[in-house]
Amino acid sequence: MARFRTLFIFILLVGLFSSPSIFAHHGSAIYDTKNTVILTGTVTQLTLANPHSWVAFDAKDDKGSVNHWVVEFGVLRELVSQGWTDTTLKPGDQVRVPLHPKRDGSCGGILVTGITYADGRALPLNPPANQHPARAIHW
Repeated sequence: MARFRTLFIFILLVGLFSSPSIFAHHGSAIYDTKNTVILTGTVTQLTLANPHSWVAFDAKDDKGSVNHWVVEFGVLRELVSQGWTDTTLKPGDQVRVPLHPKRDGSCGGILVTGITYADGRALPLNPPANQHPARAIHW
């Protein structure tokens, strides 16, 4: 009986300590992480949310057509701790966004490094080193 109890406690502890890493995050398979695109555009919306925040913006392609992009980035609590609010980026702000695009060719992606205003001013964006351990993305 004592042996069974010890085994049960061991399995329970292993489960408790490994569950956050098992269920913590979705993969990056939908993004082309070998390709980086840098876009400059006009913010249409900023949404600070869990599990990820996102920024939507309009950017012109090589032919001059305007495409509506949505880029995922940042964990809410980390962004808030760095001073982000719902008004950090406002509709009409001009931004420069380096991203890994979606593999399916749609206008979406995941942020590679920090967002800057088009004039070069940086926005605070320093997530913890372990935020995306499964990805080879350097913020």
